[in-house]
Amino acid sequence: MEQRHFWRRAIAVLIDFIILSQLAFYLVVPFADGDRVRLSGGVYQTVDCRTVPLLPEAMASFKAQGVETETASLCTSYQNGFYAGATLLVSDQTNTAGDISSNAVTISVPIDRQGEGVEPVFPVSYLAPVVVFFGIVLMTWLWNGRTFGKMVTRIVVVTSEGDCPGLMRVLSREALKFAPVIVLFSIGLLVPGYTLEQTLPLLKSGENIALVLGFLGFSTFVYILWWVAPMIWWNGAMPYDRIARSLVERSYV
Repeated sequence: MEQRHFWRRAIAVLIDFIILSQLAFYLVVPFADGDRVRLSGGVYQTVDCRTVPLLPEAMASFKAQGVETETASLCTSYQNGFYAGATLLVSDQTNTAGDISSNAVTISVPIDRQGEGVEPVFPVSYLAPVVVFFGIVLMTWLWNGRTFGKMVTRIVVVTSEGDCPGLMRVLSREALKFAPVIVLFSIGLLVPGYTLEQTLPLLKSGENIALVLGFLGFSTFVYILWWVAPMIWWNGAMPYDRIARSLVERSYV
């Protein structure tokens, strides 16, 4: 039976994703001020928290929202060593060290360097998928069926006729490969409530739980059907390769 090199392909995609997503991260660094335009998607993140007192007017505001406390946790985050903003965590249950209890009611407020509330944006969340997609397309086309990851795992994409794929063949193949991601990413743009950043808080708060779980369940099913099931049904012959009339072979150069 013909080898499909599934694990080599999976590792290659992972390598390409890490490299290209980090490229997207560093493209945003010059424009991120850490207050409203914030970094995300770094390889490593660190968070430094300390307990701070609340002003009387802030205490009254949080009390009106159901949290009565005199102190809060001021948490500053860093992505890849770069300042990535601060968040004020106000909870009704903390210990003497200022740690928040797991069953506490907590309000999270993004703030700027002056301590004022802000509405932050995370451009990397939107830029990274675009950079990854077009980065893989350009590498595969310009490097005759190879990417960074494919070079490491020694595989190459060719047409069913054995030739190097042209730009349109590569574009159609990658569009088909990432079709579930493209569709869900587009839904997130049109309906911002259905993005990972928004659905996780909804799950924690219990709001629209049935709708959110249904959306996540359907998304997971689509991913399994498109990427995992072919391993079992077709011995790793991926549907996007069948449609685009392409093959993945071992490379010895």
